Amino acid sequence: MATQKIKWLPNTGPNVIGYTITISDTGKDGPYTTLTQVMHMIPGSNWSNTDQCFFYNDTAVPYRYYRLITLDRYGNQGIDEAPTSFKAGNNPVETPALHSLPINEDTGGPNTLQYLSQGGTPIKDARIRIYKKIDWDTSNYANAIGTTITLATGGWENPIFVTPGDTYTIVFSKPNEFGPDTVEVTV
Repeated sequence: MATQKIKWLPNTGPNVIGYTITISDTGKDGPYTTLTQVMHMIPGSNWSNTDQCFFYNDTAVPYRYYRLITLDRYGNQGIDEAPTSFKAGNNPVETPALHSLPINEDTGGPNTLQYLSQGGTPIKDARIRIYKKIDWDTSNYANAIGTTITLATGGWENPIFVTPGDTYTIVFSKPNEFGPDTVEVTV
């Protein structure tokens, strides 16, 4: 059986660790079953420096259809909701986006999550960590989703990306000066 190559562009979402390749051998678009997983490693054994994309060589029937599922380190899957099945010999396809949203000082309104002293003065260089509420409540502090620090304005240096539909605990602290202070948000 001939080897056929499929290609896809790297997902630029945060914390991407790999891709699940699913196939349909019915001669049409679906149903799909899992073929294999490919790690998101640049460079790596499934990365083409020449084409600047990932690839997979499949010994498949010529009428096989493929779809991709993006995976992140938290177990989230970006399942493609658009009809973007493709066949081997394709131009590199876009990978499904992981559904994530940024949290920063403006989440919930302008400066809502800005870190200020009780007197209203912005706190610079404080540490911000975000946890899933369940992890914070069970003292599972090793499972921080992301960290950043505050600027001179009390704003955030970088946003932290989270998955919609969950409740998160944001922890602000500046050792020996402020906090820890917590805020819960549902995204």
